[in-house]
Amino acid sequence: MGDLAQIQFDTIPSFLGVPVGDLEDLMPGQVAMAGYFCDNLDRPTAGQRYLARQLRYVSRPGKAPTNAIDLGDVNVFPLERDKHFSAVISQCEAVLGTGARMILVGGDSSGLKALGIAARKVTGADVPVVSVTGGITDNPSKTQPIILSVDLQELAGIWMSQPRRLTGLSPAQMIAQIDATPGNVVAAAIFGLAPALDNRGSTETRAALAILQAVAERLEKGAP
Repeated sequence: MGDLAQIQFDTIPSFLGVPVGDLEDLMPGQVAMAGYFCDNLDRPTAGQRYLARQLRYVSRPGKAPTNAIDLGDVNVFPLERDKHFSAVISQCEAVLGTGARMILVGGDSSGLKALGIAARKVTGADVPVVSVTGGITDNPSKTQPIILSVDLQELAGIWMSQPRRLTGLSPAQMIAQIDATPGNVVAAAIFGLAPALDNRGSTETRAALAILQAVAERLEKGAP
């Protein structure tokens, strides 16, 4: 590979500036991040599919867990519902089957559902979903596998370019809940934000980036 080609490859935008890799690069305990380009299946809102792209654009290296990797986007078929879910579940299952921990970024909440089914297939048991915005209502054991649900629609209006309401959580409050989440966090989904694609979206995109970093750090810990 020539020097110019190597430079271009090295500067591919990635979540939190982490290395870009593929399924065969994964190791147990690694944090694998993947984009979810779908926003028309569950609580549809046009534009949610762009969150992963925007987060990659504003990411810089140096702040992510050292064992994190960007897998690119999962393959989706949003106009063919059955094919779509089968494909997304299979891809999430393949990632979790390596022993890596997975973060699905962007899109609507249908990604969370697919991730939950994949986790059940890998573990052979139901894996509870813990909602950051819903608060921590139970106390799972340290070894209990759980999935973290981060719904960015629950951010307060001050952080949003197109607020639907004034009340909600600040990014700092969400991050505090993420840090305090009990159990063995094996996967997470960050969804629900349709970032504005101009300067208006800067505040909400950077807030989402800080939340993604907190989720990645929490997954790196696994069981506290």
